[in-house]
Amino acid sequence: CSCVMIGEDETLTARIIRIYPDADAILLAPMGMSEGQPPLFLYWEWHEELAEGDCMVLTYRGGLVEEKSAFLNAPLYRPKKTVSVTTDVKRFDNLASVYLQTLIDHVIENAGFGNPSMLSVDLSKTSLPENERTAFCLAIEELTGTVPLSLSVTELEEAGYLVKDPILEWEEGYVLSVIEAEEKSSSTIKFFRVGRWRSGLAATSWIDNTTERDENGVWSPYVKGRLRQS
Repeated sequence: CSCVMIGEDETLTARIIRIYPDADAILLAPMGMSEGQPPLFLYWEWHEELAEGDCMVLTYRGGLVEEKSAFLNAPLYRPKKTVSVTTDVKRFDNLASVYLQTLIDHVIENAGFGNPSMLSVDLSKTSLPENERTAFCLAIEELTGTVPLSLSVTELEEAGYLVKDPILEWEEGYVLSVIEAEEKSSSTIKFFRVGRWRSGLAATSWIDNTTERDENGVWSPYVKGRLRQS
């Protein structure tokens, strides 16, 4: 992890995308001065003091040490010495966490993640910034054990991943997507759809899900929309 140097200390500013209580870990999307670094899972046993969506400023010393976890299928890091941790309430935004939870719940309820040899996560029709999209994909990688592409169905077809015989399908994987309904959404409410696509005849989605932002800037847990299958 390459971080901003302040004397002997290092500082990492990042958004908390997901909290993993069983692993005492959090998934971080670096932001601000730390943006450009890859997302990472950080060991954090005091997870009850943090919330998904928090902008966390971690100052530490001695670098980050990679560790193993019985609960995460991914590298987990720990600061050698934590100097300070603060959160910036003005920069709180948990929209990525709401979208991620909705998508996970939909897939588990309707199809399951399975063990795909390939998959893609399409977030191109959301307002999420690039650093949070990358962290979102890392969360899906941890769940499936497969490094996802970031391509839409159309882009996968153009790249030669899909076949059409007689219908369009992806024999080796599936596409997960989150799509915001821009015409309905505003700064305080989001209408969105989540889905899992394998072919024109093997697709499920929840449409017209909603989440609302309160006066403190917190997006509510999603309200599930309608199931659509093909």
